[in-house]
Amino acid sequence: MNHEDRLQFIWKNRLVPGNSLKTTCGIDVEVIHPGEQNSHAGPDFFNARIKLGHMIWAGNVEIHHRASQWNHHRHHLDPAYDNVILHVIHHFDELTKNSKDRLIPTLVVDPDHSKILLHENQSTYENWLPCQSSISNVSKKSIEPWLETLYNQRSGQKVRHASHLLTRYPHNRDKALFLAMASGFGLPINSLPFEIMASGIPLPLLLEIKESLPHLEALLFGHSGLLIKTQKQDPYTISLLKRYDHLKKALPGRPVQPHLWKFLRIRPASFPTLRMAQFASLIHSHFPLDDDFIKIESIGEIEQRLQLNASEYWNTHYIFGKNSPHSIKKMGKQAIQNLIINAIIPHLRAIDRVDWRRYNASNEKEMLQEMRAESNHIIKKWIKFGVIPCNAFESQALIQLYNEYCKQKRCLDCRIGKNLSKP
Repeated sequence: MNHEDRLQFIWKNRLVPGNSLKTTCGIDVEVIHPGEQNSHAGPDFFNARIKLGHMIWAGNVEIHHRASQWNHHRHHLDPAYDNVILHVIHHFDELTKNSKDRLIPTLVVDPDHSKILLHENQSTYENWLPCQSSISNVSKKSIEPWLETLYNQRSGQKVRHASHLLTRYPHNRDKALFLAMASGFGLPINSLPFEIMASGIPLPLLLEIKESLPHLEALLFGHSGLLIKTQKQDPYTISLLKRYDHLKKALPGRPVQPHLWKFLRIRPASFPTLRMAQFASLIHSHFPLDDDFIKIESIGEIEQRLQLNASEYWNTHYIFGKNSPHSIKKMGKQAIQNLIINAIIPHLRAIDRVDWRRYNASNEKEMLQEMRAESNHIIKKWIKFGVIPCNAFESQALIQLYNEYCKQKRCLDCRIGKNLSKP
């Protein structure tokens, strides 16, 4: 474990030494939440909450061995680091500023004095699961009621987000579902820029141009900032730029900041460029969305409607201007499943809260039990330790268990942890 990895480990597990933390400028620091560790491009931790002096800040945290590595890595020129609220380092040798010339508060941490050396159960922190050595001894039947509770927690979080969108657009459920679907197309790490892009596009404009796929692609790619970001132009991108130059006059705001889009460590099939082309096909084929999905009663019907292909250009491209071997870029089963679980079902549940005649929420569990378990890095780890989900209902519960309990080391709040801790 190198110096920076060790600092990240200490920060992630709240092992920062001392109760009276201060920045290099003498400002009191209280770590409310260290944030979520980021394995992709950008700051090391997202969505941290830090109290600096008397004010609570929400934003990102960057970690380096030396403060001067901030400039060495050119973060001072990168807008993706403008939301960093704290720079955590071991050696202070330089002031830290962002691309707007704002000084970033800096906290010096000495790994040699951290609680990690004093903690008797250091392996508990290092393990992916604190109970991974004994979890295989727990019977599946004994944890089924806990899985039901966990799924309800996770589903509740998704429904609250869908309800928030419906509240923002109380007389326009199509706009709410449009935003939810956009966010779903951005999974796992591009949901935010997708939703920002969708929120800036007026619904009447979509209705006006939905019959023209080239116009739709120009609008979505242009307003997403992905089209503006491209450096290699070909006849397709030149055509999109010309169309967008005309369409943008009807848009109230500016395009999404290009630095918000992430490509690093993502499979090409999940690149935001390709997902955007498939999103355009969805609008072209099934807009308005609410009318098309609200009456569906089976998973098979939803999956059939989401069998989408990107336009012809993308058969030989994953990004603008760079050729790739020919393949039809259709929505994969996992991507379709993600949209159903994270966008469509929560939208229907949210509608059910205000209009129970339109959707029977009791069907939700049965629908998910018809779907196969998800395949992602969290579920693969659970399977490695002998916990094998039978369907999407159980895999969603296990994702909730890891994110909200195992990763946070909340073993005493977990029914499995409580049982394993008994003599």
